Amino acid sequence: MRGLLFFALFSLMWTSSGAQDQGLIDKLQKGGLNIFIRHAITPGQDPIKVNPPTDRPFDCSVGSRQLSKEGREQSKRIARRIKELHIPIGDVYSSTFCRCEETAKLAFDQYTLTKWLIVRPGVFNPELDSALKSVPTQGLLNKTPSRKNNVYVGHGVTLTQGVLSNDFGLSESKIFLEEGEAVLFEPGDRPRMLGKIKLY
Repeated sequence: MRGLLFFALFSLMWTSSGAQDQGLIDKLQKGGLNIFIRHAITPGQDPIKVNPPTDRPFDCSVGSRQLSKEGREQSKRIARRIKELHIPIGDVYSSTFCRCEETAKLAFDQYTLTKWLIVRPGVFNPELDSALKSVPTQGLLNKTPSRKNNVYVGHGVTLTQGVLSNDFGLSESKIFLEEGEAVLFEPGDRPRMLGKIKLY
């Protein structure tokens, strides 16, 4: 009896999740959304990841935190999944840290490096703070992509401590992303979060 109850609950959860994902996929196939993706898998145990003291933007040397083998495979799976689902992709922006850039390269091939996607706990400067606060007025996430979806490859803290936490009023508990996981935003004067999805 207990086994049947567990199976029923599991089936209900799977059906609900699958239905939600299909709804988000349908929206993605129509285009016009902004996709924020946390970089793919890196060494260490989530949610506690340690950046080496030598970790720097624009640096893919041995001293930087890079994708693991699993992360590179995950990025390639994202590319295949998007192609299989016929999801149109427009502009792709990436943080200048190696793990994000490599994710963008493997998953989307073409991308533009963007400084505002860099946010690390305790590492802020006036120029970056100003850039983060001005993003909504610049229309990067407010703008509606024409028949395609724009992609932003960044860090988990870009959401919890960066522009999305400050300007979109999202709580950390609602927007924690696993590595490689995405959250979809519907553009507008105040972009609306539609939900999280794993495109891999």
